[in-house]
Amino acid sequence: MKSQQYARQFAAEAHACAMQMMENAAYIQKQLPALDMPERLRVQIEELCAGLIATKHDVVHEIGELDGFLASPPYQIEPWMERLHRWIKESVVSIDRCVQVVDEAVTNGTASALVLLLVTESATNIMNGVPTLPDIETAAEDESEHDDLPEDEEEDTDDGCYGFYSEDSYPVGQLADAIHGIMERPELSTEDVAQLRVFLVAMERLPLVTPGVRMSVGLRLDQGGESDWIEIRMEDDTFTLGRGSWIDGDADTETVFEVGPGYRDGDAFQASNFAQSFLSCAEDVCREVVIDDSSDEPFNGWDLEKDKGRWGKLPSSFL
Repeated sequence: MKSQQYARQFAAEAHACAMQMMENAAYIQKQLPALDMPERLRVQIEELCAGLIATKHDVVHEIGELDGFLASPPYQIEPWMERLHRWIKESVVSIDRCVQVVDEAVTNGTASALVLLLVTESATNIMNGVPTLPDIETAAEDESEHDDLPEDEEEDTDDGCYGFYSEDSYPVGQLADAIHGIMERPELSTEDVAQLRVFLVAMERLPLVTPGVRMSVGLRLDQGGESDWIEIRMEDDTFTLGRGSWIDGDADTETVFEVGPGYRDGDAFQASNFAQSFLSCAEDVCREVVIDDSSDEPFNGWDLEKDKGRWGKLPSSFL
């Protein structure tokens, strides 16, 4: 049903926004002690962070109840989505107020400009992820219009798509951001940058499969004859997140997360932890960028379309 599809898409976007709230609040809390500001401002920022984390818990808990609402008529689903949207918007209002207070403190010279940078950067991350509230009434009308379509004319949402779940969109987005950052490294050759550009196209098309791409991008650290690495690999319609090490002549490898058309091994928590590790490694200039391109033909899929809306149509493990 279209109304259920819209609700699941909204739930996936709300979950991603809630995770942004928690991660950015935790980041602010970590950086806050080292920054100069009036004690009253520090308390206000700490209260904002606590509120964001609380909202994250409320939203994720409520999403866990979605199946019960999907078994109800559409007029039950809409208030459920409105409630989640209201909680998120209330947090956005709190963020906006805090940014204004911090801006005034920086302007008056009572707080470091780094405080404003810290808060506004996190605020932007959160606000960019605020979900759009769908119109269930319109969805129901669309659904009724398509009820009489022959089976072979119904939309096929699985063709050419990896077996991701909707919540995997967040760590995948973090990994794409990491590739963006890696491309800025000055030591990379023109060929390296060209290969990374192809890999980034394939990353940004996820959850869709990009035909012809058989590549991996890794970050390796060599020390005293030993090494460890972390890599993202796309090969033969398989997307894999893995890591490994080479110690005393023995190699040890681990597949953390893997998806292919119709299957998924791992969960979003493991993928998120991997993405955080990959982001940290990408910032380590001592780690060498290792690109393996075994594609059969030069990439010519620059015009392939992206479909970010596909994430919201995928199943979810927490629903």
